[in-house]
Amino acid sequence: MGHRIATLGLAACLSAGPAAAEIFHRETIPDFRAVSIAYDAEVCGIWVANEGPEIVLMTTFGKEIRRFETGMRSVRSLTVERGGLLIANGWGEFRRLDREGGAIDRPFNLSATLVDTEGLHRDADGSFLIVEDDTSRLLRGAPEGAVQMELAGDAFDPPMTEPQGVTRDPYSGNILVVDDNEGLNSLFELAPDGRVLSVLPLSDYGRDAEGVALQPETGTLFVGFDSGRALAIFDWMPSEITIDTPLERGPDCALS
Repeated sequence: MGHRIATLGLAACLSAGPAAAEIFHRETIPDFRAVSIAYDAEVCGIWVANEGPEIVLMTTFGKEIRRFETGMRSVRSLTVERGGLLIANGWGEFRRLDREGGAIDRPFNLSATLVDTEGLHRDADGSFLIVEDDTSRLLRGAPEGAVQMELAGDAFDPPMTEPQGVTRDPYSGNILVVDDNEGLNSLFELAPDGRVLSVLPLSDYGRDAEGVALQPETGTLFVGFDSGRALAIFDWMPSEITIDTPLERGPDCALS
């Protein structure tokens, strides 16, 4: 797709009129369970949780770099922070690890109201985007865990009833959420306030979408399919830009 740093050109293109978001399938890595994915600009790779005790670090081309045990029986979601990773087991327990798997702190609860954490993304300002499937919620939490925004996914049009993974495009500002097979098995593109911008079906590429991540400088989108046991890689183009200034996206990835 080329480097996305030329945001003015993209903004001009998108402002010409209404457009739909687009994904262009590159490849699929089969026999690979990915329930949560996070892009890490510090290591030019993606972290993958498979609902077991391990985490895998892969290149953006799908080659394994390393894996390690987390100390959790099951990792349901993860995100990247400045010092390493924040992981969650989906039952209210969170833990911080460095990039080699070492524990940074003891297990803790981010918030008493955050239990069913299926998707987790640390935003540029330190706040969190969180999705919960059973309650069909999209949340924004302050760095210390206090809930700042709560949206009901089943009230969206169309409804987002089983949100599983969440990330954000720092260039457009849009929030990306995958809804699994109990919902629409689709990628929801949302404005920062939760307005639905587009919904892209994913069933042609895999079953039971649960993880999503974006390498922003290349527009490379990663979607993990749980029961479909696959990791699909796409080129991504948003439908519109919803913020005035691009968000912090981390260092350039020399291996892009």
